[in-house]
Amino acid sequence: MDNNREIFAPEIMSDGQYGDRFSFFERDLVSVENWKPKSNYEIPFFITTNGNHTAPTTLGEFSDGFPDFISLDSGNLVNLKNVSAHETADYGGKVFFGGSKTHTSVNKTNSVFLSDLIDAAKKRHDDQRFIIGTSKTSAGLYPAKDVCFFDMWRPKKNYHVPRFLSQNGYIAIILTFKQCKEAFPYLFPATPSHLINVSKIVGFDEQSYGSEIIFKDTDYTCPISKSKLDMLKKNLDFN
Repeated sequence: MDNNREIFAPEIMSDGQYGDRFSFFERDLVSVENWKPKSNYEIPFFITTNGNHTAPTTLGEFSDGFPDFISLDSGNLVNLKNVSAHETADYGGKVFFGGSKTHTSVNKTNSVFLSDLIDAAKKRHDDQRFIIGTSKTSAGLYPAKDVCFFDMWRPKKNYHVPRFLSQNGYIAIILTFKQCKEAFPYLFPATPSHLINVSKIVGFDEQSYGSEIIFKDTDYTCPISKSKLDMLKKNLDFN
């Protein structure tokens, strides 16, 4: 595990509102839980020693979190550093990536300033963060600097999901607990809805009604089943 990776994820405050931070370091990750911000869906909730975060679900969250990426048209957010070619016309324009036909649109207003926008973007530093995403074959962490553009797509009726195009093709943002298991294979399944970072454990609180895990550098505790607790105690040599 490269625990120095900085992972893009909007901050969630104790009152459930969004904070002003958009990432955490993997070394600070304590646990991943299922979170139900609304009754009809669940998304991952990342507990860290330096605050809590969740998965981005809207293009607006990416726009806030990636201020150097530009919305060139309704429904996209473009990393102009990766534009390989562009064209403009009376209707607006297009930007292309990687010497291929892959492109996204530019509205008429932005097409007037497109060359200047691209020149300015090329001078900025690469974004060093990683984005949690899933392709058709696997889930993992992808460098933000490789993103061509973000947009929203509809994998099924009335369900829109953020995704991005990179050198690995289209990658959907991880929005399920199951996908987090794939993206963070080193996390231990304490319960069916809790993944934990074993390196953060300092002890256990065992009671007749159930047990909890205690972590360093945080007041957060996590429930754990008896069978999983026995497994951890054996492997971690806790007595």
